Amino acid sequence: MALKLASFDDVLRELDTLSQKKINEPVAAAQLAHCAQSIEFCVTGYPVLRSWLFRNTLGRIGKAKFLKAGVMTHDTDAPSLGAPTPEEKTVAAAVQWLRKAIDTFRAHTGEYQPHLAYGKCTRDELEKLQAMHVANHLDVLTASAAAPAQVA
Repeated sequence: MALKLASFDDVLRELDTLSQKKINEPVAAAQLAHCAQSIEFCVTGYPVLRSWLFRNTLGRIGKAKFLKAGVMTHDTDAPSLGAPTPEEKTVAAAVQWLRKAIDTFRAHTGEYQPHLAYGKCTRDELEKLQAMHVANHLDVLTASAAAPAQVA
């Protein structure tokens, strides 16, 4: 069953339980740092946007589908287009960055930047989409940690 997070309050509660879960530290740090970076880009702007055509066709369809379903699935290994690879090496540092990114998002009073795939979104849509984004990454992290090792 997919983890459902619909708000940043849900994300923060889930982060409080992360230390109780079995996860791969370097992988988890990178994934959570990517999530923090994505939230910050809502305020600062994504380095690269998908084409106008993509954002206004497939991006809109994807956004509507995810918002209706309340869950998101995507390639969790794919970096944000044009973004530097986050350098966080510990889960604690990545969680701290993620919390700070949420605070920055919440404190922002201006317009939010267009999402790289979905284009213009409301504050509420961005919060829900980013919470689902974090949930998808956490799902993958906990599922991969629980999966049995492959025998060569």
